[in-house]
Amino acid sequence: MSGEGRPAQLEDADHAPQHAVATAHGRYYDDPAFPGRLLVSVTNVLDQLAIDALPPAAAKVTAEWFAEHLPQAIRAAADPDELAEFVRQAKAAYKQEWEKRRELGSRIHRQAHAINLGGAPIAPDPDAEPFVGSYRQWLADFGVDIDRDVIAAECTMLHRELGYAGTSDLWVGLRFPTPTSPLVPRFRPRAVPADPLPTPSGLWLVDIKTSLKHPASTVWEDYPLQLAALRRAPVSLFCPRECRYGAAAHHDASHEVPTPDFVGAAVLNLRTTGYGFIPLPADEQAFAAFRGLQPVTSYLHTRDLRGYKPIQPPTRKDAA
Repeated sequence: MSGEGRPAQLEDADHAPQHAVATAHGRYYDDPAFPGRLLVSVTNVLDQLAIDALPPAAAKVTAEWFAEHLPQAIRAAADPDELAEFVRQAKAAYKQEWEKRRELGSRIHRQAHAINLGGAPIAPDPDAEPFVGSYRQWLADFGVDIDRDVIAAECTMLHRELGYAGTSDLWVGLRFPTPTSPLVPRFRPRAVPADPLPTPSGLWLVDIKTSLKHPASTVWEDYPLQLAALRRAPVSLFCPRECRYGAAAHHDASHEVPTPDFVGAAVLNLRTTGYGFIPLPADEQAFAAFRGLQPVTSYLHTRDLRGYKPIQPPTRKDAA
């Protein structure tokens, strides 16, 4: 689910995925088949990517906050102590704003998940409803019947051999009249050919992305890597149809099944005024790029450099 700029996506923060564990180095997953063994989350690995949009996004939110608090800024400029406090608040503004957006994203995902479960009871959420309305519209436009087509929702996917795990939003059967589909006219790119995208009929892996600011055509560089990693996870944990509410006597949150083959992978960008369904190349190249980030993640999460400090020069008599 993740992720203005990339962080302004409404990521699922407070509503942690099943089997997820918060650590000092970000999210990991606890493998129920091997208690105590932690698998790094796909999004944790992707956090090692340096996204160019991050600094401008933070600067934009900070500038907006500064403009809203201009009188306080003028007063603070005359007092060093007051200025230091004002700067501290300004530096924290973008984090607070992103956290609000992530929290809303969490609520949107919960509402969509309730729909995927066939209408599981959930309290109305007026702030999330415009996004949820766009999700319902996508279901209708793509002919998705919940009972017939939704195979899994909020499903933990594991790659034990490679040591990672993640949560997929949706496994859904989609039917298309042709092997490719044209782009929505208003989203056609100008700098590259606006070729139709492959849309084979069958089981699709879909990740829901939400944002308050970005258009429904937004695609960030890490999206194909995320989908490629999930697509190649050999094992999945999810409740089958007969106990998807978790209320059946034989319910087990760790139902383990082989991950099926997906004919396609896509992000579903939900916005307050509509949606964008974007098939992406979650192919071997994308998976190789994800795998290349794993050693970086492992190094950064296990290497402790706190003991490395300046040494005394060898000419000092007391160096010993």
